Amino acid sequence: MLVWKRHAHALREGNQAAEAAQAAQATSTAGAAEPPGAEPARPAPDLAEGLRTHGVSLGAALLIVIQLLWMVDLLTHSYFRQDDYSYLYRGLESGFGWKYLTWEDAGQLMPFGMAVSWALARVSLYSWLLASVSTLVLLTGTSLAMLRMLRTLFGNRPAILAVLAVFLFSPLQLAGISWWSWAIIILPVELTFCMAVTAHVHYLRDGRARHAIAAAGWLLLGMAASDKGAVVPLVLFALTSAFFVPGTWAAAAVKSAVRYWRAWLLYGSVLAAWAAVYLVQLSSSAVKPAASGSISGILSFVSTLTGTVLLPGAVGGPWQWAQPGYAVADPPAALQQLSWAVCAIVLVVSCARRVRAWRAWAILAGWVAVADILPIVLGRMGQLPASLLGTEARYLEDAVPVLALCAGLAFLPLADEQGAIRFRLPAARPAVAVLLSVCVIGSFWSLQSFETGNVVPAAAARSYIVTAQAAVAGAPRGALIVDGPTPASVMAPIIFGSSGYTSRVIGAIARGEPAKHLAWTAVPRGAVGKLMVFNASGQLLPAAVAGPVSGPPPVKLPVQTSRKKPGKEPRKKPGKTSGKTPGKTAGPHCWAVTTAGISIPVHGSLYRWNWFVRLDYSGPATAAAVSYGGGWASVQLPAGTHSFYVPVVGGGSTVGVRLAAPSPGWCLTGLAVGSLQPAPSGPAIPATPLTG
Repeated sequence: MLVWKRHAHALREGNQAAEAAQAAQATSTAGAAEPPGAEPARPAPDLAEGLRTHGVSLGAALLIVIQLLWMVDLLTHSYFRQDDYSYLYRGLESGFGWKYLTWEDAGQLMPFGMAVSWALARVSLYSWLLASVSTLVLLTGTSLAMLRMLRTLFGNRPAILAVLAVFLFSPLQLAGISWWSWAIIILPVELTFCMAVTAHVHYLRDGRARHAIAAAGWLLLGMAASDKGAVVPLVLFALTSAFFVPGTWAAAAVKSAVRYWRAWLLYGSVLAAWAAVYLVQLSSSAVKPAASGSISGILSFVSTLTGTVLLPGAVGGPWQWAQPGYAVADPPAALQQLSWAVCAIVLVVSCARRVRAWRAWAILAGWVAVADILPIVLGRMGQLPASLLGTEARYLEDAVPVLALCAGLAFLPLADEQGAIRFRLPAARPAVAVLLSVCVIGSFWSLQSFETGNVVPAAAARSYIVTAQAAVAGAPRGALIVDGPTPASVMAPIIFGSSGYTSRVIGAIARGEPAKHLAWTAVPRGAVGKLMVFNASGQLLPAAVAGPVSGPPPVKLPVQTSRKKPGKEPRKKPGKTSGKTPGKTAGPHCWAVTTAGISIPVHGSLYRWNWFVRLDYSGPATAAAVSYGGGWASVQLPAGTHSFYVPVVGGGSTVGVRLAAPSPGWCLTGLAVGSLQPAPSGPAIPATPLTG
């Protein structure tokens, strides 16, 4: 700490000496100009400066409000999707501890998002209003942090409003803002990026330790939000060497490392601590980073991500989105090529006009390579085609604040920088205004297209959850619910498997209804009185075996009747008989199942798979075995009249049934084989799907 104080004291002494010299010069000049005894002239208020200061603030506030209104409209057309449900029900099921906070999702460590999920799940599970408010709070904080960073770097000049607009209205933000679980991961990274840059620049200018400590704190929060936060210290070093230290970039990098070693040591300690926790947690994770995909696949991914998403997105694209898909960029070919030309012109003009402008674009390219491309190559290249991965705009959301920062560095001088601009363009302001207007119009076009494609799946997911909440509230006590996948609009079964089953997604809702005593089963077995299942709309219906069924039983089982007491039997007329066997009557139609077994044909045939056989019977308790083109499954059948479910593995067009021991009076009246589905004619809870 003594080293920090000496370093800061030396910087302050230099600043104080310069201020004293300026004050002395000003006093000398004033003394020479004013006659003895005259009152010192009061400086006239700089009205223009005051208007400019407030004008920038008002302009920035207006831009931020417009952005928030756009995003409110976007969120009203959105809803929870995919990972959102798993984050929320995991938060409801888990305690708030280290194990929960450091849970890794596909190799990503995100304690901040897990903490937010834990809190929201307990306040109001699956409340889109609450989730939207949390997103808007993070977005507002990020927008204000961006404004503060721009003011710190470039001063309170009107030109920063153009840079701010690049950040506020970028279509690359749409996917992350409307996808809640992605928003609570990426928006904190953007927020902490802006705040860390601001604190670090203050440290570079005055050398005060508190600014470096504040920057380290923001870095730690960013790393707690996402592993992308670990790239921010590299940007701070690149920014320092590129724009705050004179000389060639290589020489400036060496000087920066030596001159500000205390800050790098502090930032490095934070990064090392995060890396240690990350590696420990990764060792126990099922997903391990590993380079995957061919060289051609990686090049295809990189070219698609930059040419189809990044460059069009920088000027308001992609203007249209692929369907089906979520935030999959599909720009028109002509506009895509036009965006390349515009970006090339901007790059050339900035490098010709601004000293060191190329360094800003190099920083942006480095961020995209390390924070956006490398994680995909290590973790997701083998899961989907490279060309499809490269069109997902959400992977570039975190690059938007870096894009805005680098655009400012490429065109604007720093607040205390001299000689940064080689020449001034006479029509610069009209050209910037036209280009910015085109970008904003394109952004609005992209937003409208995105909302249009998002309305149907969002409405379907909202209806399913609201209907399921009503079904849980109206479910009969003691119901046993057959577990199964939720619709793809909620959690795609091919991606999430059992993590997207109703026992997890809807079961979290039932946790708030302990008096219902609802239970889930993946494989029902036995005589179940209230077996129910959710349909694709979120309604709860009786479960039925959907598949081939048997025909009517061919045999009437004789039933023994009680005899009359002697002396009570009525006299029969001579020569007439009843034609019936004394003491026996005809019973219900049954299959004559014996210990040797019987093969019962069904109307249809199924391929070999996991199926359920439903036995409809009445009679005394007995033991039996069931086979469907495979091995025999033994079951204990209780006495009475029941529908008994037996899981089997097999296929074919006949079902075998045999008794373990003779059981007089046991009657098999019917059977079916297939999968468990909602009964087509059963009463639904609620009667009709809700819209929310």
